[in-house]
Amino acid sequence: MSAWLHGLPTSVRFAAMTSSAFLVLMVLTGVVVYREFSSNLRETVDQRLVDVAAVQAKAVEGAVAGTGSDGDLLADLEPDPDGGRQPSDLEAQILARDGTVLQSTEGLDGAAGLVTGGRLVRVAAGVPVFGDAVVREESLRFVGITVADESGRIVVITAPINSLTDAEGALLAIFGPVALAGSVVAGLVGAAISRRGLEPLARMAAEADAIGAYDLSQRLPVPARRDEMRRLGSTLNRMLERLDAAVQRERDFTAEVSHELRTPLAILRAEVELARGAAAEQATLQGLDSALEEIDRLTAVVEDLLLLARADVASAHDHRQVVDLGALASAAVERFDTVAAARGLKLTTEGSATVRGDSRAIERALANLLDNALRHTPAEGKVSILIEPGPGGASLIVRDTGPGVEAQALASLFDRYTRAASRPGAAGLGLSIVAAVAASHGGGVRARNLLAGGLEITVELVGNEGHDET
Repeated sequence: MSAWLHGLPTSVRFAAMTSSAFLVLMVLTGVVVYREFSSNLRETVDQRLVDVAAVQAKAVEGAVAGTGSDGDLLADLEPDPDGGRQPSDLEAQILARDGTVLQSTEGLDGAAGLVTGGRLVRVAAGVPVFGDAVVREESLRFVGITVADESGRIVVITAPINSLTDAEGALLAIFGPVALAGSVVAGLVGAAISRRGLEPLARMAAEADAIGAYDLSQRLPVPARRDEMRRLGSTLNRMLERLDAAVQRERDFTAEVSHELRTPLAILRAEVELARGAAAEQATLQGLDSALEEIDRLTAVVEDLLLLARADVASAHDHRQVVDLGALASAAVERFDTVAAARGLKLTTEGSATVRGDSRAIERALANLLDNALRHTPAEGKVSILIEPGPGGASLIVRDTGPGVEAQALASLFDRYTRAASRPGAAGLGLSIVAAVAASHGGGVRARNLLAGGLEITVELVGNEGHDET
């Protein structure tokens, strides 16, 4: 139950606590009001009963126990003109010291003694005792006092209090629904207050969710009032500043190292090619060819790192132009056709569209997609490029007939240095470059497993200047 409650939104929990606190307060108030109301109702009745009981005790005092008529039990009644007795709502009992009924009026005939238990002890000490009783389905209020003689007898006088119990029932009938309705209203008001109070937190959460892992230049909105929300927002903004500075240092380092490595790698490649031209033995030629392949791979990784570092600071695609995606895809197919044929794969392209952007960056992204697809598609498979025009841009879609990707890996497929277990390879930068290129063109990327098998990656390209209508 506790875990379920803690899983609810804060506003709902606050509303529940407000409603519960109000209900508890109303119950406590109701108990106090009910007791006070009940006490006040009985106070007048109790005074009347004490007066009658005192008169009756005087009348019984000194009389022999068990004698006298029922009418003699009510000695306070005034005689009427005919010499009889006035009808009365009072009834009486005379009890022995142990509570046994010695005498009673007609209304209490056959009823057990009303003073019992602890009341017998108190009344024996000379203290009047009061209480409620139900006799023959009628609610009664009674008082018991001792007779001032050696007999230890107890005089009990009763009066009906049906009107009092009806008033108490009416109070409960009104107060109960009012308390429940009040608790509901308190809960709704608490929810509204909590939602309003948490609005700055919700705005901060939305802004924080929009901040990218590699773009920490944005800051959270901080409310003007000086409260806990302001302190939280200020603390998080200071944390973002520290993270932004750390990420910026990483970008600068990556860009500088990548740039510095390009020249040594180019010189190394030239030296290996020169050595290969002078080599005569087949084993030496094979070793130098392998070295050239590794240099090319290392150069590609360096270029990827440099492109990512430049894309992070929004400087990778400064030179925009109209890019014909159909022509770009056809050139890519021609470039990779030999690799596809060697692996027994079919490579196709379909569709055409134009966007305004950086042709070299888009070409690099498409090359990475094709390389990824060709490496993971088994023989006799197919890799296809589909270009679809869209509002303000276009989409590049690359499909293959490979094994696809684990469902749990789809969400992180475009993260840097991340590789799916079913698609290992290189440094995990290829698809992150695709995502960076798409983001720099105002678009995005998404991946999904095809029902027939294989992976589909969609790259949406918009560009900062919108779709070219040529």
